[in-house]
Amino acid sequence: MTNSSSDDVFTLMTDLGKSAEPEMRKFLLKGVRSEFQDLIMWQTETGGKRLRPALTILFAQAFGASTNAQEVLAAAAGIELIHSYSLILDDIIDRGELRRGQPTVRTKYGDEFAILAGIIYREAVYEAAKATGEFFNEVITLYSETIRKLVEGERLDILFEQNDLRTHEYFLSNRYHTVTLEDYQEMIAGKTASLIAAACKLGAIVGGASSDEQAAAEKFGWSAGIAFQIADDYLDIFAVSDKFGKKVYKDIIEQKLGNFVCVQTIRALDNDEAKQFQEYLQDSSLLDEDRIKNCVPLIEKAKVKENVMKEAEKWAQEAKMALKTLKFKKEENKTVLEKLAEFTVRRAY
Repeated sequence: MTNSSSDDVFTLMTDLGKSAEPEMRKFLLKGVRSEFQDLIMWQTETGGKRLRPALTILFAQAFGASTNAQEVLAAAAGIELIHSYSLILDDIIDRGELRRGQPTVRTKYGDEFAILAGIIYREAVYEAAKATGEFFNEVITLYSETIRKLVEGERLDILFEQNDLRTHEYFLSNRYHTVTLEDYQEMIAGKTASLIAAACKLGAIVGGASSDEQAAAEKFGWSAGIAFQIADDYLDIFAVSDKFGKKVYKDIIEQKLGNFVCVQTIRALDNDEAKQFQEYLQDSSLLDEDRIKNCVPLIEKAKVKENVMKEAEKWAQEAKMALKTLKFKKEENKTVLEKLAEFTVRRAY
């Protein structure tokens, strides 16, 4: 894929995703007092790629639905509202201060009002489901299942943390001191892949696809979502910060075992070195730079860099294979989705 083709794909996806924003605003502000509206809209108006609603619209369009159909835009709005809802809660849980270069809802308005905003987002999701008309039962069931999967993924992500910031009994009793490959896959399936899979299946539902076609669309989303997260973990460790505009070693600094590079490093090292790597992650007395200085040589010794990307590529190929079973009314949509699956991995090179 050339840079221009990937740029074209993301321009298209951004435009499609943004077409759901008026519906999001309508559902969010229903019955909300005027002095509360800026607070409610803050999470939505600070930006975002709108990838998930774009996937819903793209799949609906591929199966013959009109891009501007009310049920399509409502469904797409609902899936992005779930994403925004999860981000509000995630920032409260992680005490996040910035997102997309802007203050988070909790930073700007306080935790108590961020929680109230989150409740409004959750109710707006129900309003979005109602607006899908004949598809309501299928849509609200999918929304509910997806939120439950997101919560389980977030729960595991918290329990994978190795720092001393959380001291309550439930965390200390259930915290993971080792994270297996299976543990990691369960976490990212819930926290990342479930919402992307739901966005794709949702588009197939409102596009009038069969049950088998819905399942294939969902499989594309699961596979692409897992590829995306593995590549994201790769970038966290191996990215050139000035090229990708992101802080490298963030998961090491935050003492998170739930990073695919870290999981694979522990698997590849001998027992003593693996134990040492985990101790560096778990030692809260270490300064950030010392933790990085101690962990990075062990990651390099484990030689996992190539294997991590091979795993991401495998999942991207799984996503593309899922598309091969589908017959779209708009075949150009399949090309866009194939390029999107490729880009989830190629952005890391």
